[in-house]
Amino acid sequence: MGPAAARRGCEGVVNSLGAKALFDAEVKLLGDRLLEGRGWVVHRRDFPVLDISFRGDGHQELRLELSFDDWPDSPPSAIYRAAGGGTLAPFPPRRDGNNIFHDSHHPTLGRPFICMPGIREYHTHQNHMNDAWSKYRGLPDYSLGGILDQLWHAWRRFWP
Repeated sequence: MGPAAARRGCEGVVNSLGAKALFDAEVKLLGDRLLEGRGWVVHRRDFPVLDISFRGDGHQELRLELSFDDWPDSPPSAIYRAAGGGTLAPFPPRRDGNNIFHDSHHPTLGRPFICMPGIREYHTHQNHMNDAWSKYRGLPDYSLGGILDQLWHAWRRFWP
């Protein structure tokens, strides 16, 4: 292995360690008081996965598995889950005006997706390729907690 390949390998390890440290620090901010007050239930919080449900408030539960594998260089990927953790299909009908929770399949992933800045599937969708994650990365609304907050508000507004 030449010096350039060794550097790339080291950079990957450093980036992974940095992503894990940032993930752990941001997940730590999801304290019991916040989780309970919002009806959020964390099922798993092991880097790079945050598996979380939004419950209560007269809505059906929404469970999301978020993968922060390249955080913060890439936004998290989001997968819908059924309340028990399995794949959620079909989706429940959502309220009018929904433009975030998509039943249609993402063109490259072949599954329903969340279409919202700060979610990887949005930034990799052909309709949003010109809306780069770099424009959002580092802004408070696009921290781990900020993204969760936006998803929670969308759930409250559009989920049945």
